[in-house]
Amino acid sequence: MSFASRVKDEVTRLQLDTSSRKGLLSGLLQSLASIGISNSGISLTLKISNGQIAKRAALDLMELYNVRSQFSVVKQQKLHKRNIYRIMINEKVKEILNDLDLWTDRGLLDHPRLMFLATDEMIRSYVAGTFLATGSINRPTSTNYHVEVTANSEGHADFLIKLLGKFRIPAKKVERRNKNVVYIKSGEDIANFLILIGANDSLMEFENERINRDYFNNFQRLENINIANEQKTLAVAQKQIEAIRYILDRKLEHLLKEEDLEVAMLRMELQDASLNELANEYFNRTGVLLSKSGIRHRFNKILALKEKYEERARELEEING
Repeated sequence: MSFASRVKDEVTRLQLDTSSRKGLLSGLLQSLASIGISNSGISLTLKISNGQIAKRAALDLMELYNVRSQFSVVKQQKLHKRNIYRIMINEKVKEILNDLDLWTDRGLLDHPRLMFLATDEMIRSYVAGTFLATGSINRPTSTNYHVEVTANSEGHADFLIKLLGKFRIPAKKVERRNKNVVYIKSGEDIANFLILIGANDSLMEFENERINRDYFNNFQRLENINIANEQKTLAVAQKQIEAIRYILDRKLEHLLKEEDLEVAMLRMELQDASLNELANEYFNRTGVLLSKSGIRHRFNKILALKEKYEERARELEEING
């Protein structure tokens, strides 16, 4: 798997809230969707060469808008003979495009408005969605640092450059084969771009290779790795908190062992703490020595309980139609 594919795979697995999911979906549809008009109405079609991205797009469309998509796979006969995943939506098309700020009464927009991308997280997810759709990045072993995204138009390219500028990531544009391409060349700026789209594992791979190649000016790079680790810690903690809230809201805490419930309540009290910090605090309060892996094991049981009841809920929903 190429480095670009690993970055995209990581981004597709991000756990996002509803507004950020809409931001990512807006970026994807902006770059990949085409609209068809027939006697039966308006349809929306996405053609994606990456199966994980196609799965993420179809799942988000279904969960956010309760629409069923027609999913098909076609193998290319030329070039790399890759699979092309085709997603077609025949219902709520205008509603979806309006909600993602890609359509108004005047027709399709060149890009969503800043009033739609009202938060930093929305901007991050929109840029991530655009990268998933048309982005590429050189492998970290290359001395030619390069990230690029193909824009729909010159206006779209200018808009992406403006969004990146909000995070102090300088980007430029060039016209190549009648397409507008936005690109980033500096290694530092590419590292910041990976942070921006939430590709923290890929960032560490990228930065480790740069550190191995160049022993100078490493302070900022190591700081980036620290930021990535902190973000991963917060992401894991948020997932644990969501699972605990799910269990408490449904009054399922009696299904947990007492020691597991103690760790759950400690997490709710210390929401930003690392696993090591939780283990130390647990020892201070109970006198029981738990390792980092021991704390993680208890959270895994909590997450498993949530997943079990979510699966039951989905099965009941399918049965009830």
